[in-house]
Amino acid sequence: MSSDGPWAEIYDLIYGDIRNDIPFYLEYAQQKGSPILEIACGTGRVLIPLAEAGYEVWGIDYSPAMLAKAQQKISVLPEDIRKRVHLVQADMRDFHLRKRFPLALIPFRSFLHLLTVEDQIRTLENIRKHLKNGGFLIIDVFRPRYDYFAQDSRQASKKIVNAEIKHTFYRKEDVVYDHTNQLMNVNYVIDEYDENGNLLRSLQLSLKLRYIFRYEMEHLLRFSGFNITAVYGTFDKKPYDYEETGEMIFVTNKA
Repeated sequence: MSSDGPWAEIYDLIYGDIRNDIPFYLEYAQQKGSPILEIACGTGRVLIPLAEAGYEVWGIDYSPAMLAKAQQKISVLPEDIRKRVHLVQADMRDFHLRKRFPLALIPFRSFLHLLTVEDQIRTLENIRKHLKNGGFLIIDVFRPRYDYFAQDSRQASKKIVNAEIKHTFYRKEDVVYDHTNQLMNVNYVIDEYDENGNLLRSLQLSLKLRYIFRYEMEHLLRFSGFNITAVYGTFDKKPYDYEETGEMIFVTNKA
């Protein structure tokens, strides 16, 4: 992800209210136990609730700025929770930890930051090496929208109100598709206003993602040594249905 400093600064303000996936991950944490590995843990949106629930969690992320934000949030937690969290700056393709995990997670589209098949396979095989026999890997990516992909580009905007600080964010995005390589080039402009309507700052951010289709993902997982246990379309475990659900949640185990 480019511009990771500004992203780390703004991430919790615009995504902090996303909580619908937390009970899902807690359920699997209860099944598999500690320690848990989270890939691309970012500012700790998923990692911290897992630690608060009593699990030892190892979080890796490529971005020092994201990890610094996570560490800042963790530093004010009770000592017993802090001791359960381990943060490591590393690349998901080639990290090396001297531990084996019963459960690994890649939440909230982070797998899509891998832009080539080679990087996808390297990552999956590396995670597999870090799993115990029968260990689970869960990956969440968005459902590909064929109406979007029929276009070369699209624009969208969203208003986000942060009730805690009483600020309003207007997020504008400009997406350009490279269909030959299944890439999305996304440019954001995020304007932040205070409660009186005064513009506080305007950030320009960008990222690149590689979108992926269901059976392409299943093939990558099987090729990399995973069994597919389930493919859900929602975090309340509704089966994946292109017309009805917005997520593709792959629950797998080490073959």
